[in-house]
Amino acid sequence: MSTRDFDTRPIDLRRFFRQFVKRFWIVIAVTVLGAVLGFVSYVIYSNIKSGNTVYRIRNDYYITFNHEEFPNGVDYYNAYTWDGILRDDPIVNKALEVVPDVSKQQILESVTGEILGDYRILTVVVTGTDKALVQKISDAYKIALPSFAEKIDMLKTIELWTDAEIEVYDAYTREKNAAFLGALIGLFVSLFAVLMYGIFDDAIYTERDWVIRYPQIPYLGKRDTDEYNANRSHLLQYDGNYIELATDQFRYDLNEFDRMRVADGVILKLRSGKDKTEDMDKVVYTLTKQDIKIVGVME
Repeated sequence: MSTRDFDTRPIDLRRFFRQFVKRFWIVIAVTVLGAVLGFVSYVIYSNIKSGNTVYRIRNDYYITFNHEEFPNGVDYYNAYTWDGILRDDPIVNKALEVVPDVSKQQILESVTGEILGDYRILTVVVTGTDKALVQKISDAYKIALPSFAEKIDMLKTIELWTDAEIEVYDAYTREKNAAFLGALIGLFVSLFAVLMYGIFDDAIYTERDWVIRYPQIPYLGKRDTDEYNANRSHLLQYDGNYIELATDQFRYDLNEFDRMRVADGVILKLRSGKDKTEDMDKVVYTLTKQDIKIVGVME
């Protein structure tokens, strides 16, 4: 037996493919498990982070600039500056006059601004967990922003362009993305694990594996196939007294050893793909030491 040759054999793509197909269910299972874990983890995370129901109002305002006197005014009032101006004292104080029962801190925590494309369209976003408070602050800004424009020379007017309804807002709505990411991680991890296992797996999958490991024992083929019948007829007495022996049937039984010696030989039964290589080594070594003739192996 040439164990060293077996351990240093080149990669056999056919063997590798059979290994992969045999364990492909692991890849599917881990991928599905990864998707489920990603989804569940994100749901738990989003519930912890989001807490109560979040409400939001997004109103668009149309800004008319004083281009005649201030041609560079547009460069100053960009998305970044508006986000700060909306929470600056002139606008916030005016809003507080409209809703005196609201605190300055509540306004600062609720209001943000953005310009998504057209520099003349300012989007004011009011967000919070108190539905009534969100509505109050949004309504106050409908008065505070036009009033602010009257005091700034660079601006002519700020007019409400779209008056949106309050909506339930959830910033954590990426369950599908989380599930996909979890599945992707599961896929790569399982593929890597299966491929690594395949590299170090010394189970016997193909005739080539057997021939490399046990070159002195003929491979007869799968039972009741043309290959098996042809090989047995050519190599053995077809009707000879042969004892079939699998690794899990092997026992250190003196009477059994005597029965094997007087027989025409032993045909080993190979369970292809089962990691029984060490057991098979032990059986082959023991039978050889007991002067028992091994005439072949079949699947």
